[in-house]
Amino acid sequence: MAAFEAGSHVRYGGTGICLVDRIEEIAYPGQSAPRRCYVLRPIRNQGVEISVPLDNETLCARMKPIRTKAELDAMLIEAVGASAIPWQEDRKLRAQEIRHILSGGDAQQLLSLIHCILCRSTELQQRGRHLSAADDAALRDAERMLDEEFAFTLGTTPQEAGQYICERLRPSE
Repeated sequence: MAAFEAGSHVRYGGTGICLVDRIEEIAYPGQSAPRRCYVLRPIRNQGVEISVPLDNETLCARMKPIRTKAELDAMLIEAVGASAIPWQEDRKLRAQEIRHILSGGDAQQLLSLIHCILCRSTELQQRGRHLSAADDAALRDAERMLDEEFAFTLGTTPQEAGQYICERLRPSE
């Protein structure tokens, strides 16, 4: 039994938001019987099709329902609260932590990272300084990874979604 229906949208691993285009039997080379598969189409590249066999628990586990606005807002609150990340002064350790968070792709950690970098940016601006190029790039990468889902849920553009995220994570002055 399929957990997702054709026509629904899902988050699929690092691919982002996908339309479940259809569920069909697909014959794979070297296998005796065709396998029942989800056929996904990433919304940012609809010319691509991703086949996910329903009997492959690992790949199916990468398919998640789209979060609601209430869930996203709760994650934003959590990012400035209990899951807030302290600023790491050591540049090398900070770069290592940032790489770990970006490669993991966990939305809650990404939001906490954005909050952390925005707080540091505000501190620096008050002293007439700015973020390093590496920290600024990390901020943009983390935002980019989240903008698509926020935009889809909020019914906005990725740019507007990025503004929505930053407005809620930027420290009040």
